[in-house]
Amino acid sequence: MGGYGSTRWAWHTKKNTVEDCRMLSVFELKREGVLEMGIREFGSWIWSNVFTGKRSASISFELNTLDGHSYFRVFYTITSWDGEKQDFDYQIRLQTTQCNFGGYRWWFTCPLSVNGRYCGRRVGKLYLPPSGRYYGCRHCYNLTYKSSQESDKRVNALKKLGPLSIFNGIKSGEVDLLMGLKALPDWVWQRDYSGFER
Repeated sequence: MGGYGSTRWAWHTKKNTVEDCRMLSVFELKREGVLEMGIREFGSWIWSNVFTGKRSASISFELNTLDGHSYFRVFYTITSWDGEKQDFDYQIRLQTTQCNFGGYRWWFTCPLSVNGRYCGRRVGKLYLPPSGRYYGCRHCYNLTYKSSQESDKRVNALKKLGPLSIFNGIKSGEVDLLMGLKALPDWVWQRDYSGFER
């Protein structure tokens, strides 16, 4: 049924991926020892180019968990392609849930509204896509993962080998260099998070 051109694939554009976005992570905050109960802290979250070391983006934050209304307040500036700057300053509510074996787990509350409907999802990560203005959850921005957009069977086969096997294959000439690089895990090439400043 239907031949070439009978569908709308010609106009199909890929979704934004989480790998294309700036990300705020409750898990990173917790790992860095910043997110604790009963504190008020100021700091900044910095992203740097993994190859040049040059700062590519940053946001300042205020973290307040002193009372029952915990929040993560962010301050940042976005510069548009025409050089116009826009400042942002807003709070992202924090929630906790009890863990099965004691303690509690932190969550962001998605602050976005889509089609006039407030999201409020409890999430561990919030994203700012290249064209976005506010941090929001993966669902509100309709984000996908790069791996779900890859359809080349050779790349998927190389991924199963693992990085060491791929490097050895490239060295011996058994793996095509370009396909080998494409198959390496994203964190090898794209992890540009450099830490917090207090």
